[in-house]
Amino acid sequence: MQPAPIRKLEETVINRIAAGEIINRPSNALKELIENSLDAGSTSISITVKDGGLKVLQIQDNGHGIRTEDLPIVCERFTTSKLKVYEDLSHIQTYGFRGEALASISHVSHLSITTKQADSECAYKAHYADGKLVPAKPGSGSDPVPCAGNNGTVITAEDLFYNIPSRKAALRNTREEYNRIFEVASRYAIHNSGIAFSCRKLGAPKVDLSTAAGASTITNIRQIFGSKIANSLVEIQGSSTDYDVEFSGHVSSAAHEMHKTVFLLFINHRLVEHTPIRRAIESLYTSVLPKASRPFVYLDLRIKPENVDVNVHPTKREVRFLNEDSIVGCIVDCIHSKLLSCNNSREFVVQERLQKQLGLTTDGDTPLLTTIAPSSTTGNTESNLPTSTLTPAQPIASTPSRSSNLPTSTPRKTPVNRAVRTNYKTLSLESFSFGSSPSIRRNRLQTTIDNSVASPPQNPLRTSPSHVNSSAGLRNESDFEQASSIAQKPQPENIAPLFGQETVAAASTSKECNSAQPVLRSDMSTEPPQLSEPAPALGKTYAAPKPEPRVEVRLTSILNLRKDLQRRANSELTQVLSEHSFVGFVDDRRALIQYQTRLYMVDYCKISYHLFYHRCIFDFMNYGRIILQPAPSIHELALMAAKELGDVDPEDTAKNVLSRFSDSREMLEEYYHIRISDIGTIESLPMVIRDYSPDYDKLPLFLYNAATSVNWEEEQQFFKTFTSELATFYALEPPLPDDPPHTKDEYRLVVEHRIMPAFKGSSFWAPGSILVENSLVQLADLPDLYRIFERC
Repeated sequence: MQPAPIRKLEETVINRIAAGEIINRPSNALKELIENSLDAGSTSISITVKDGGLKVLQIQDNGHGIRTEDLPIVCERFTTSKLKVYEDLSHIQTYGFRGEALASISHVSHLSITTKQADSECAYKAHYADGKLVPAKPGSGSDPVPCAGNNGTVITAEDLFYNIPSRKAALRNTREEYNRIFEVASRYAIHNSGIAFSCRKLGAPKVDLSTAAGASTITNIRQIFGSKIANSLVEIQGSSTDYDVEFSGHVSSAAHEMHKTVFLLFINHRLVEHTPIRRAIESLYTSVLPKASRPFVYLDLRIKPENVDVNVHPTKREVRFLNEDSIVGCIVDCIHSKLLSCNNSREFVVQERLQKQLGLTTDGDTPLLTTIAPSSTTGNTESNLPTSTLTPAQPIASTPSRSSNLPTSTPRKTPVNRAVRTNYKTLSLESFSFGSSPSIRRNRLQTTIDNSVASPPQNPLRTSPSHVNSSAGLRNESDFEQASSIAQKPQPENIAPLFGQETVAAASTSKECNSAQPVLRSDMSTEPPQLSEPAPALGKTYAAPKPEPRVEVRLTSILNLRKDLQRRANSELTQVLSEHSFVGFVDDRRALIQYQTRLYMVDYCKISYHLFYHRCIFDFMNYGRIILQPAPSIHELALMAAKELGDVDPEDTAKNVLSRFSDSREMLEEYYHIRISDIGTIESLPMVIRDYSPDYDKLPLFLYNAATSVNWEEEQQFFKTFTSELATFYALEPPLPDDPPHTKDEYRLVVEHRIMPAFKGSSFWAPGSILVENSLVQLADLPDLYRIFERC
């Protein structure tokens, strides 16, 4: 194989390769342009960016400008006004010296320059490509054209890296590129406190960076990094005649807290990186700052130009200088001495355990921020506790008594992006005026079944949602005992009919129906209701409930089911639902809720099944009662369900359902408050949630499934499967489109004021299957939204 011949590259290829080394990304181009503006004596520099600098990167200054006769060669390589011979590098004091910045930018972008000198009558604008003048439009001349403009220079680079696809593809994250540009601009703004800097996105209504020309260094730090960091800094100054070096700056004090190191190093006013200095300072702060805290360092190092080699890096990011180790030692010693001299007081966050030892308390959960300073006195009385002999390095060995002269402090202010402006314990006025909930049936079921007038029941979900194991932590056993022992509050004395007045009146006078509708009663008494008296035609029914003591459940099967719910619970979901604030409805199945700073969308129809299942297990044998007057026939309801489901022998199935419930009526009455009469009617149902009645169109299917699908032989399996069918019966079903208009409003009132508040009880343990079912979805988080808005 013959070796390839060696050939000289074309000038365009050489320049493009060199440009790729010098201009790595938009922030590198901006750094070069800022340094050119500073060399021009500017007092105001404005930066405008679009798409992270890839689409538009513009810098405008008010410096002395560029001479018109220099415009034809200003973008050629190695053209500069700051260097004539190589020996000039030994005492160079300007930022630029090679004359490659503008040339490199012109080889990778569409570059235009508008400049005006103070003594010129107008400004001149020129366009460049590959270091040469080019016409602004095809067919026009390439010479600079006069135009209007202010004193100074405006340099605009458009479509950066348009001719280097691989480089442009690697810089797709425009947000990251803009952050880098902002970082470069803010660092030069801090160092050049006498110059006004501004940085903004093209088209944005406000600037992201704006510093005044007369602002001090610490003022600019406060504006860019915040008051907390600025207040924790101390000023340093030092020099060494032996090494011809001077330095000044602002560094973190011992009270500084920040999780990321900020290191701003300027050597002879040039923004550079120097690993030995950085490592030495970080090593010093490891023994000073609290654990996991990192320092903030702004250092202005001025070294004799003859001792500095600035030409060691293509982008001038690094420099080398003589006596590096000795100069680094001087800087570290100066910072160490300053930290010792300003260490007369330290601020500590007193945690809950230490608050009890110190006798300090706060109004809330916010840790108390207190200052403990070394004192010159030898006494240690209660009155001088704030200036006790304790030093930051000494442990707290004794427990001082309480004193009225203890230092007071203001609790830390919650950041606006984490502020929670709602309280889940707050109730609305509507919740107080909303009494017994109306039945949210989709169609009204008649107790006397007549195929000509009765509406067929809707077919709800026949299978209960499966429970999925969760890896969340379990609540402790004391919580379990507490949930088991909480007594249910007495039901209200004001007992409303299941339907409104017009409904009861119509039911009592209807010729098509032979009986009235069921009536909702909250009856805690063990005495059977008087079913022989007809329901009133108008008005409400009032009955004084007789509270019963809560029954203590000792059945091993029920206790096992409760523990199983605990084991499957997801602690985070439980907390979200128990401390949520209701926001509003999305539709008839979903609603928005807020938990702390997060917004969720919840499918309340699906999770209502879990709510009723948990309530039935944890309130076992301690329900209220829903009295059905007159009592519907189990046989007729089961017959309706069997026909609807296409059973082979509906009549035989209906008899089996009636036989199953009649044989087990004593057990159902004792455990579930489901009362079955001697003539085969169902007289009462359990009130699982106060003042809530289920959808009675689902009652036939509940009876059918309870008799045919429940395991009636094994105790624990019976309680589990029967309770699951009962929860499916009570679970929410949205209204149908052909329901009366008021039905939807009543349905939503029930959801907002009965169902959703029930999740805040201590007997609901949210299972992990809620996540599998997508019944709870997080839509937004306030801190994330603030980050998005800040980027915009």
